[in-house]
This record gives sequence, C-alpha cells and structure tokens, in this order.
Amino acid sequence: MVGAMNEVDPESKVLYAAMRDEFIELVRALSDEERETIVPNCPAWTVRDVVAHVTGVNVDVVSGNVAALGADEWTQGQVESRAAMSLAEICNEWEGMAARTDVFISDDPFWGVRIGADLVSHIHDVLEALSRSDDELPVSSRDGVGIRSALSRYGPFFCERAGSASLPIVSVTVVPDEVGGQAWHSGDGVAAAELSGSAFDLLRAFTGRRSLEQVLAMEWTGDPEPYLAMINPYGALKSDR
Repeated sequence: MVGAMNEVDPESKVLYAAMRDEFIELVRALSDEERETIVPNCPAWTVRDVVAHVTGVNVDVVSGNVAALGADEWTQGQVESRAAMSLAEICNEWEGMAARTDVFISDDPFWGVRIGADLVSHIHDVLEALSRSDDELPVSSRDGVGIRSALSRYGPFFCERAGSASLPIVSVTVVPDEVGGQAWHSGDGVAAAELSGSAFDLLRAFTGRRSLEQVLAMEWTGDPEPYLAMINPYGALKSDR
C-alpha cells in the first residue's frame, strides 16, 4: 500500500494544500443555513462539524495523536473539541497549521496521501449534502487529481483485505485510466473477478459511500459476492431495501 503513494502527481503536500484551500474558500462563503446542513454520509454531523473533523485530523496527525486513529472516539473528539468555535475560527486554525503540515508531509509523503484521501472524501460528502457541483473545485472534483490520489490508497487497501481473507484473486481497474497504472490485484495469477469503474465511483464505494445494491450494479466480471464484505473498510455495506 505504501508503494502506491507516488502514483499520482503532484506530490502529496502540494495536493493536500490545494484541496484544503479549495474547500476553505467554499465553506467560508456558505450561508449560516448551509453551514448547519446535515451531511448524510457522516455521523449526524453538520457541514461545520465536517470541517471541524478534517481540521482535527490534520492537527492530530501532525501532532502525533494517532493512537486511536480512525476510531469513533477519535473523530468525534475532533468535532466536540471545536463545538464552541465558529466555522471561520475552525478554518483559521486549519490554515494556521499549513507550514507545519507542509514540513510533516514532506518528511512522510504517505501521510499526505492518507489525510488527503480523508479530505477529498469529505469534500464530496459536503457537496452532495448541499446539492452542489464540483465545478468550482478543480483539484478536488470527481475528475481531479485528488480523487485519483485517494484511490491510490483505497484501491490497494481493498485488494490487501481480499488477499488477507484468502479470497480468490480480484482486480480493480480504473476506466478510463488517465494517469496510467491505476489497477491493482489481490494476488499473482488470473483474477477470478474484476471490478472496474471511474476513479470517483470506485473511491466512493471503497470509503463506504455506496450501498450494497449500488456496488452490485457496478462493472463486475466474475462473481462479486465473495468480495462484498471487503468493499467498505468501515463496516458492512448498507442496503437500500
């Protein structure tokens, strides 16, 4: 998985900074009502709470507070500790971390991929909640480099979990693959199943943003059933029924 970190340019600190700047510009311009919109893909968080979370991820990772990385209490603590702050104050805190973050990611680029993947996923959670297009966010858009960089983490992660579960070999292929090399396999040999799709659709599936029925409707060759439990690293796929 670590070996995938350089698959997508620009280097991760530049990419993270660009997505952060796009997102901050977007949320600073929101109305008070928009800031309090519930974001369905998140645990009853508002847009303001999502910004608190992604800011908290940045602060915690750079400061080394990662013992509970990804746990519910870790992410919820990021939101609760900023409950008394305005959205503008949260954005100021995040921007104030920029210099430290740049140095940190330069020293360990894979962390830039990790926090960048979390950020771009939440950017699209917010865009969906607000029924907004991503036209004004070129780096973070569904066709932007941010999505492809994030998938360079989550595509191999899916294959790694499938391999660890001793499932038949499965492959993941991005179509169209505009940057080259975005295809992964859970083992050596002929794949028993292949999942293909756009980088955006694959990332949304691999981060738990697609239902069971939506995943089954994706482009599969072979039997998808053995791999369904591996799709979402954060829990079982939810059903639309």
